[in-house]
Amino acid sequence: MPQAKVITPISRQGERKLNVCAYCRVSSNTADQLNSYATQIRVYTKMISQRPEWNLVEIFADEGISGMKANNREEFQRMIHLCELKQIDLIITKSVSRFARNVKEALSYVRKLKLLGIGVQFEKEGINTLSLGDEMLLNTFAAIAQEESKSISQNIRLANVKRMENGEYIATNVPYGYRLIDKKLEIYEPEAEVVRSIYKLYLNGWSTTEIARELTACEVPTKKAGKEWRSANVSYMLSNERYVGDCRYQKTVRDTTVPFKQSLNRGQEDMYYASETHPAIIDRKLFEDVQALHEKRKERFARTEEQIIYPLSSHIRCFECGSFYHRKIRGGTIKWVCSRHGKEAAACNSNYYSEDRIYDGFIAMINKLRFGEDILGRVISKLEHVVHEHKRNNKAAQQVSGEIAELRAKLLMLDQLYAKKYLASDVYQAQSRDIQKQISERKAERQESFDSEILSVLEGVKRLKSIIWEIEEPLDQFDEKLFREIVQEVTIDNKDIMTVTLLGGLKFEELI
Repeated sequence: MPQAKVITPISRQGERKLNVCAYCRVSSNTADQLNSYATQIRVYTKMISQRPEWNLVEIFADEGISGMKANNREEFQRMIHLCELKQIDLIITKSVSRFARNVKEALSYVRKLKLLGIGVQFEKEGINTLSLGDEMLLNTFAAIAQEESKSISQNIRLANVKRMENGEYIATNVPYGYRLIDKKLEIYEPEAEVVRSIYKLYLNGWSTTEIARELTACEVPTKKAGKEWRSANVSYMLSNERYVGDCRYQKTVRDTTVPFKQSLNRGQEDMYYASETHPAIIDRKLFEDVQALHEKRKERFARTEEQIIYPLSSHIRCFECGSFYHRKIRGGTIKWVCSRHGKEAAACNSNYYSEDRIYDGFIAMINKLRFGEDILGRVISKLEHVVHEHKRNNKAAQQVSGEIAELRAKLLMLDQLYAKKYLASDVYQAQSRDIQKQISERKAERQESFDSEILSVLEGVKRLKSIIWEIEEPLDQFDEKLFREIVQEVTIDNKDIMTVTLLGGLKFEELI
């Protein structure tokens, strides 16, 4: 009689533990916030360690950083990178506002993580993004967090404006020559002496470029302990009213909407000027003399003539260093040279080229394309074949179609939750609008995937051919209009090879 025997494995594989991490963030460096920061780390370390089915990967924490822009948060970006490497299965964070205060970014990252099979668990709101209903509620909470941030920002701004009006506002951006001590600007003598020297040198006839070059040669540290001074830095210092003890407030303004971009104040908001707010490094008369000299120099060196644009201007780049070529006249001959090599020959290993040599190279290339083999025709034929295959087997479009189907399923689930009165009317309408918007965006994205980059290249090459085919006889002189129409960029290397990039991105080489 047959007998069965059980073969016991040497070891049984248990269920794989979830790799879990926590994300913490505080937006200021105050003692209270830092205490909260340390508490969050301690709590999440203990929480994850106590769950036998969880494996603690790491506690990611950004300290003293705003939640408006994810790109500014190094630890957050490192966490997302590990998620992309499939080293994390679940992220735990205190609340939606700790994760992000920007609705668009919050939803973008959550959806990206969900596509990777990674959930985000928000403790305060009780949301897990891998749950369908919870993900839809996330939009509402993220919007609340964003509005809260806007309100806080507006309150801080109003308080700062009040301080500006009273001349009591202290900017956190401390100018070179000062240190911020007990919320007051104090002179830092080692740097203050450099500031005085800059003002005296300028009055003695030195240009800002010469001053910058001298400071760099003397290895004087910059504000951020760098070694290289720039003309623009020197120029700004020469016009900075803070060196006479005054402050002009609100030189820049921030948008009132997310993500609060900052820009120069060109009349959008009021400026405030406060006198004698802190100790002066520069005597007021010296400062005024420098401003007067600066205005005179501006008038003297200002360009009154319209700049001449030559056919090759801003078209030729140096293959060796990437700088643009500039026009020079040497020995009565028009030549073009890399701007770096032109200033200092040792700075770039390139050469001078007569304008005629460059023109001749372009003429030879055009004549080959028009009256030689039908290179452009063959390129067009191959591109058309690739476009046809792309449309037949477009995985990107197939994936987007799957995402649209998933969004429609979410919309159906939302309707069911609303029908069962699990969702309030305003929440339902907001979520419904959001999903409909996403569906529209995905449809547009699907269409874009058909309109691939290959298609735009094909259109460019076809346009190139139609322009060149209008030439009836071989060129014997440079055609400026044709050059501007079809040339995207020209590079020249130190072996005298000119590479011309034409419409459609096609590159052709000519020895000049």
